[in-house]
Amino acid sequence: MINILQQIVEKFISEVTGFFGQDKVLTLEEIQTTLTPISQNFVLNMTKAYLELLDQAIVEDKKGRTKKGFVIERRDDKRDVYLQFGHLSFKRTYFFNKRDEDYAYLLDQAVGLEGYNRVSNTVAVQLVEHASESSYGESSRHITGGEISRQTVMNKLRRLENLTIPAPSVKRKAKVLYINADEDHVSLQDGKKAMVPLISIHEGIKRRGKRGQCINPHYISSHGKPIEELWLDAARYIHDTYEEDEIEVIYLFGDGHFWIKEGLKWLPKAKFVLDRYHLNKVILEVTSKQPEKRPSLHAAFYSGDWQASAQLIQQLKQDAKDDSDKKRIQEFGRYVKNNWAGIAIYSREDCGGSCTEAHVSHILSKRLSSRPMGWSREGLRVMAELRAFKSSGGKIEPKHLKQTEPAYTLEKRLVGRVSREFKAVVREQFNNVTILRHGKVVPAFECLRGLQNGHFPF
Repeated sequence: MINILQQIVEKFISEVTGFFGQDKVLTLEEIQTTLTPISQNFVLNMTKAYLELLDQAIVEDKKGRTKKGFVIERRDDKRDVYLQFGHLSFKRTYFFNKRDEDYAYLLDQAVGLEGYNRVSNTVAVQLVEHASESSYGESSRHITGGEISRQTVMNKLRRLENLTIPAPSVKRKAKVLYINADEDHVSLQDGKKAMVPLISIHEGIKRRGKRGQCINPHYISSHGKPIEELWLDAARYIHDTYEEDEIEVIYLFGDGHFWIKEGLKWLPKAKFVLDRYHLNKVILEVTSKQPEKRPSLHAAFYSGDWQASAQLIQQLKQDAKDDSDKKRIQEFGRYVKNNWAGIAIYSREDCGGSCTEAHVSHILSKRLSSRPMGWSREGLRVMAELRAFKSSGGKIEPKHLKQTEPAYTLEKRLVGRVSREFKAVVREQFNNVTILRHGKVVPAFECLRGLQNGHFPF
């Protein structure tokens, strides 16, 4: 095996030095374009050699593996996997466990490569990261050049778990917290529509020119998850992140839907606020045929004058031209009455502004509903949770991919045997130095021997 390793190293050095040895000035573009595939191919060849050396060490460790019940069933089974360097093909040994009466590729387990996986966990993370912003097919084309199917990308996405942001080491202090709650409506593969809720928690909005940016935002979303669990997640996040005794009030913005008001049961210091976007939207709709009454409605609502508001709504109903308008105005009146506390609060407290629609658009709609597509319920659940996790500052890592097979641990002595093979290749490269090959002890000998063994005796 040392000869094979040496050939790989010598070929790589020859290709690189030959490239730089040309009698012309090389541009940075030429260097990158030429050396990238050469470097990737070198890493793939060395990885193949490394894996097959590990497999050989397992095979030769007859005493160690038989203690665990493993005997050789079959040799030289081929395995293909896509790494970030490209396509890797190698051979390994198939074992039978006499104790469990089960079969396993011990090498695969030792290096964390699960059965039937066509990509490494590193590539899987890249695929999932890209799929959170674009289609499964586009993710495959961008990361693997299209060598991985859309189905594989989707399967990797569905194996995500434990997408939680760790609590800070020191809890933050805030007198006021703001929560925006709204939902997106997404098309399913069966033609139906599904609701995907989004809860946004932040400490207020800071202005950068005309644009606003939430301070320390955190997002919670899912599909098919009980609403109580979503609000429990929100309450748990606030408990783990903030000094709760320091919080004076939590403003909960939303359109008054029952699932949003459910949050009041889980957050004792919360006050509901009917966000201005939805309030202005319903005012605009109900006064579409009587626009002259619109300014008066706005003034009555935002001054917290219930009597004036009720009179204006009654006047709207009386002046309606047909029964459908009267019915719509009547429903509007019920909506205002049911959410009056969330409207009148504007006249009593400085609640700040709401950004519910912007959050839904940026975090959910951008990927889930802005383009014509149909989701499965499981895919919708995972994508909503992934988008919320990433928008909260989370980063996908291999640990977030569910592992389904046990690992086989190699003893240190076996790993040392393989590492010595690679170290021997480095020393072999110095054998063309005559003074070292003949072993003559002259003043330069110790210095060169130090270089050969990887240390510097200067």
